[in-house]
Amino acid sequence: MFARAFIILAMVGVVSKVQGTAVLRGVVLSNELGGPPVGNVEVSAVAGNPNNTGTDGRFMFTFPNRKPGDTVRLIVRKEGYVVVNDIQLEFTLPADPDERLAIILLCKEGDREEMARRFYKLKSVEAIDETYKKKLEDAQNASAAELAKLRQERDQAKAIDENYKKKLEEAQNASAAELAKLHQERDQAKAIEETYKKKLEEAQNASAAELAKLRQERDQAKGATDKVIEGLAKQKPDVGSELYRTTTRLFLDGKVDRALVTLSDEKLRELSKARKEGKVEAEKITEEATRAWLLKAQLLTVQFRFNDAEKAYQGAIETSPGSFGANFAFALFSQQLNHYDKAMSAYGRCLELASRNQDNDKIAMTQTNLAILDAGLNRPEAARKGFEEALEIYRKSAKNDPDTHLPDVAATANNLATLDRDQNRPEAARKRYEEALKIYRQLAQKNPDTYLPYVALTVNNLAALDRDQNRMEEARRGLEEALKIRRGLAQNNPNAYLPKVASTLNNLAMLDRAQNRPEEARKGYEEALKIRRELAQNNPDAYVPDLAMTLKNLATLDRDQNRITEARNGFEEALEIYRQLAKKNPDAYLPEVAGTLNLLAVLDVDQNRRKEARKGLEEALEIYDRFGKRNPERFQSDVARVKRLLRTLSN
Repeated sequence: MFARAFIILAMVGVVSKVQGTAVLRGVVLSNELGGPPVGNVEVSAVAGNPNNTGTDGRFMFTFPNRKPGDTVRLIVRKEGYVVVNDIQLEFTLPADPDERLAIILLCKEGDREEMARRFYKLKSVEAIDETYKKKLEDAQNASAAELAKLRQERDQAKAIDENYKKKLEEAQNASAAELAKLHQERDQAKAIEETYKKKLEEAQNASAAELAKLRQERDQAKGATDKVIEGLAKQKPDVGSELYRTTTRLFLDGKVDRALVTLSDEKLRELSKARKEGKVEAEKITEEATRAWLLKAQLLTVQFRFNDAEKAYQGAIETSPGSFGANFAFALFSQQLNHYDKAMSAYGRCLELASRNQDNDKIAMTQTNLAILDAGLNRPEAARKGFEEALEIYRKSAKNDPDTHLPDVAATANNLATLDRDQNRPEAARKRYEEALKIYRQLAQKNPDTYLPYVALTVNNLAALDRDQNRMEEARRGLEEALKIRRGLAQNNPNAYLPKVASTLNNLAMLDRAQNRPEEARKGYEEALKIRRELAQNNPDAYVPDLAMTLKNLATLDRDQNRITEARNGFEEALEIYRQLAKKNPDAYLPEVAGTLNLLAVLDVDQNRRKEARKGLEEALEIYDRFGKRNPERFQSDVARVKRLLRTLSN
């Protein structure tokens, strides 16, 4: 299912005190954090002087008789725009002007939900990445301590061995008993050395497994929060209990631990059992309690506390057993954690609730997620049935309410197209992609900020299909259009879209190489490489693998053009990156090590460096053999290729 894209206007402010008066300065930014400034936005506050932003997007307030710690409510007006993060309009004045930035987001009225979803997703990802970094540091420190202890034991064993050799030289005339004692000390030292090697290997494997587990938890957390994010995005201004709003503000400020203290189980149970006057009041309190439980589940998830998060989801369901939202959120959470039986059961409950209420939209949404679950479990026909049923519902709904449901039609058509491509049904896939593209183009005419990213994504999907079918010129046109769109998006928000620009450049360069257009390919690879080096400096975990891939692609082109020195440098840099990655995640990156060794060996053969070529191929074969025992279907061709090259070297 597509991730949604949002365009955000943001106000960044700082507060200082001037002669007993608090001063707030800020700037309004267009579309997303990091976007260009926006002028002519009216910003005001109770007890503050209203003013409009200048062409640089900046403004300033003065607050007479206010002091740090006081709360002010900011008001932002721009015709045709609404506040996205209204929950942050209440701002506590800090003592230090640089202590905290006030951020207010605006978007076009029709885009509010989409913009809010992106904002809350970004905040969740930030919290998840912060948890990952902390846990990674803890794991690395623990691993370093374990390795230091092992090295100390090894050094003690070496000292015993050295002492044995010295005593043996001095004990030429020693008795048999004394010699036996020396031999015993020597054997103990050797045993310690062997134990060290074994424990070192175990510690390294445990460290790699722990790091792989951390990465998996990070990725699962990012997917498991989507439903709660959707609820936050749909929240209407000034709706929700004070407890809920306070906790959400703490979360958005990065204070997850404090937010969890505020949302204690005791408080949530008290809220659920609060005295209710009448049916309307009872429903309101139940809804607020359910929403608070779901928010707590979100906060626990971003801290990778999945067992506790599941208990919070169950708290929401127990508070409101008939809540579709609570059951659906738990189903999606379970799906992302690969708890398939729980996910299936929860989705079944969702279908039951939606059918009882004759809510076709919720039936379609559940069918879509069940289809994605079936596809992931390699049940393509069940997945197809689910997607087709959902698509039929969305088509009917779109006839009555196109603004709401045409995006659902496009997303579901895209899902079906992807399934068709996976099942080698290219013409069916093309038909679905073209339908989705037509819808996204129409939507982008009205709301380009929201839907142009989806135009680029769908054009890219079609280009990949064209490449599969050897329709190279159509593939080129698609990739060039996707690149043009993404370059434009990256001008306003480089953090979000530069990775997509690099990816499209890389794909276009691969097409150029396939069509024997080496100079165009070089230009594309080099630009992609430059972007990915910059991205990898700021976020190595996310972008170093892409950097290695582009290095390898460019080196292959260098070899094609007989630029041997450049090719070797590229392959060797890529190999070093893959070796480092393989230490942390061997299952994912050791095959890349083997593949790069293979490419280097071919280069060595071309230069008649047969010894180096053999060494590289033997290491590659050892890796492929090991992986081939676990997955012969995937790796048997690699094993055969490397053996064939080794035989060639022997001739």
